[in-house]
Amino acid sequence: MAWLWLAVAVLFEVAGTISMKMSEGLSKPGLAVLMGIFYLISFGVMSLALKEIPVSIAYAIWSGAGITILAVVGLFAFQEPMTWLKAGSLLLIILGVAGLRMGSPEAKVPSNRSLQLAAEYSPSILAQDVSQHHGAEFQPDKEG
Repeated sequence: MAWLWLAVAVLFEVAGTISMKMSEGLSKPGLAVLMGIFYLISFGVMSLALKEIPVSIAYAIWSGAGITILAVVGLFAFQEPMTWLKAGSLLLIILGVAGLRMGSPEAKVPSNRSLQLAAEYSPSILAQDVSQHHGAEFQPDKEG
């Protein structure tokens, strides 16, 4: 679910930046307010993503995806020029974000998180968890 929150945060950040551009220096109050709302939602949703995704990975994806999407929006919606240098730089941003993601084992999404967690719990750790959550002493079988 954290990755979905991150994607939503990116989309609201992009919407906020487009609103900023269209507000013409915040001279259009409706778009300026909309910009603030979009950014608040983006930061709020990003905080949900950060519960499970390391901040270095989440922020790299959030900013890198936002930059890339806005470059494409700028090209088509605002007729901003695309040079080879700009395109190459965007490619380097994408490769950098992908490299950070691949180089961070803690950010890998397991195929079945609940099975992985269950396999990692030893009986003594499970007993500690149970006693902490239920406020009672629980002793696992010595055989387990």
